[in-house]
Amino acid sequence: MDIKAVSSELEEKKSEQSVMWMGREAFGDVYRYMIRYIERYDVSAYKFLFSLQYNGNESADERVEMSECLRTMLQRLLRNSDIMMQTGDGQFFLLLPEIDEFNIDTVISRVNNAWQETKYSGVIEISSEYERIQTNEKKYENDRADWVAVVDDDMTNLQIAGHTLSANGMRVSALKSGESLLNFLSDNHPDLILLDVRMPGMDGFETMQNMKKAGGEISHIPVIFLTADDDEETEKKGLTLGAMDFIKKPIMPEVLSLRVQHTIELVRLQNHLAQEVDKKTEENEKIFIHVVKALAEAIDAKDTYTNGHSSRVAEYSRAIAKNAGYSDREQNEIYMMGLLHDVGKIGVPDEVINKPGKLSDDEFDLIKQHPVTGGRILKSIRERPKLATGARWHHERFGGGGYPDGLMGEAIPEEARIIAVADAYDAMTSRRSYRDVLPQEKVRSEIERGIGTQFDPRFAEIMLNMIDDDPDYEMREK
Repeated sequence: MDIKAVSSELEEKKSEQSVMWMGREAFGDVYRYMIRYIERYDVSAYKFLFSLQYNGNESADERVEMSECLRTMLQRLLRNSDIMMQTGDGQFFLLLPEIDEFNIDTVISRVNNAWQETKYSGVIEISSEYERIQTNEKKYENDRADWVAVVDDDMTNLQIAGHTLSANGMRVSALKSGESLLNFLSDNHPDLILLDVRMPGMDGFETMQNMKKAGGEISHIPVIFLTADDDEETEKKGLTLGAMDFIKKPIMPEVLSLRVQHTIELVRLQNHLAQEVDKKTEENEKIFIHVVKALAEAIDAKDTYTNGHSSRVAEYSRAIAKNAGYSDREQNEIYMMGLLHDVGKIGVPDEVINKPGKLSDDEFDLIKQHPVTGGRILKSIRERPKLATGARWHHERFGGGGYPDGLMGEAIPEEARIIAVADAYDAMTSRRSYRDVLPQEKVRSEIERGIGTQFDPRFAEIMLNMIDDDPDYEMREK
């Protein structure tokens, strides 16, 4: 055959009107070629993503059947020049060249109307997302387009919002119910949600309440309500739920685009400022910890035989708190208290602290004053009111008989009860002027013997478990 014969045969071959369906690898090759063509010749083209909004009650076989139904339907509805691939369970990505913004509604309406004719329409909804392919001269200024999810049971409102936002370079996801939005948000995180107030089934207010209950990132997505209502109660309820704004229906395209753009920019600015505040707070926290550690080391240096004592007590206290289920913030608070629990020793003469023999009653009375001194020093730090807790009460005894206030049981703050166990443990596992580090078995028996008398049973048991998890006796002064 010559070239004319081959060309003639190809031109005469008829094929049924159908989107070009292909696997991921073949799709990728054709997609890249078409993108180059679209950019080179400034062709108007759109990317679409159609997704089934499963409700979680379907079996695996039912999902396969629904997905196959959607695939067959899309193939039948779209053109030979369009290309399509399946990107996930019930999700299809399409590239539609030679289509302008005025025909987007036709595509979405055709797909939605065809789905309404299937047996699954009353059970599962379809969400649609689309984005214009920008040519080299019209690339977005940002690395990615702003992403808006529009939720409305009225197709006309979806079309108006979609047209307007897409024309302003935004990525749009269209959904027809609150239930569909909640399913959509389980795997997606748009920059903003336009949410209709009045919808059958779950209305906009209930939808937003469920978003807040979900927590996490979903609860922080900004929402603008769409409403035809003109009463104060509707607006008051929406703002109380945390809505950023209201847009009245019928939708005015100019108002819509400005409100959406301003809201996204405002939220981005707020998030940026919050991140800067968090960053500065973290920096200040690190500086504060360095200062506190330096102070703790200065206090430990007064005693020849307790080098590093405060740091170890802080670490043991944090470990006990962690095993007791305390939050990260609470663990850090207890760590700081542990570092400064002996700050009151700054007022005890060095010769008393370092006396190698037995202390006299007067000398012991001086030692017993360090919790009072420490509590008084740390109480002046108003930004950290809990710091004084560990310093003042870490020598109280759970069964009574401790000092300086003779507290017992639950009257002793929890943090001080934790530090008391950690402090006693380090005292036994550190060298002293009159002895070396005690054997681990002896330390364990002393902690066990103090349960209910010297120590809170709950925290003492945690300390015993920590000892049992340390067969090589690494948890001690090195």
